Amino acid sequence: MPPLAVNLDLSGSVGQGGKNQSQDVLAVKSRLADLGYPVIRDTIVNSETIAIIKLFQSIIKGKTTIVGDGRIDLNGPTLKFLQAENAPQWLEMPNGSASEGFINHDERQGDNHDFGTNWMLETIQAAAQIYLTTYLSSHPTAALIQTNDLSKPKGGVTPVHATHQTGLSCDIRLPRKDGQAGGITFRDAQFDRDAMRAMLKAIHNQDKYKIRHIFFNDLSLTDEGLCKNAPGHDNHVHIDIISPQPQ
Repeated sequence: MPPLAVNLDLSGSVGQGGKNQSQDVLAVKSRLADLGYPVIRDTIVNSETIAIIKLFQSIIKGKTTIVGDGRIDLNGPTLKFLQAENAPQWLEMPNGSASEGFINHDERQGDNHDFGTNWMLETIQAAAQIYLTTYLSSHPTAALIQTNDLSKPKGGVTPVHATHQTGLSCDIRLPRKDGQAGGITFRDAQFDRDAMRAMLKAIHNQDKYKIRHIFFNDLSLTDEGLCKNAPGHDNHVHIDIISPQPQ
């Protein structure tokens, strides 16, 4: 586990156009590495360092695409959140299991799009526990929540999504009536709408992090206020969460 709150005690800015004093760069990169970001604990500021700072800035701004100036300024919001107790960690989605109520499809297919913030991972885990209790307990043959595509190992642009760049987005494969998931649209006779409804309610009812968007085009479920219509979302559910404030 990374440390909770820290005091980096920087003497100047770090990153793109920063003063980049050696001790400051090492402190920033060590903190980022402790939080799981793919950086080397050294005193070098290069394009990869700046890209990770931009990834962190995008996360704390609640953006699903990369933004930011790549510089950590003294007394600025990036430094404040980097030092915070709830600074976002960068992790790989765990495999999941039947006892957890979800499984990571990316792990099963050998994909590399299952990295994201601990905020998103905790959202899925909390929702899966609710789904397990409220639905799977009485429908044991129903599909588990099956996650697919968060972000790439270093975040950033992915060729299969317009967003999914910052670990604040996650897709859910559609549950099937045979207890499996994926390979269908909501129009398919095999689509298990009852299970999907229970999954969406569980996502809304978890209290780890607030939901910004749930996109899915099933008119029955959009009419119930559980999701919103968006192009390209006939065969999966897309979730975006809201970044919390630093603590």
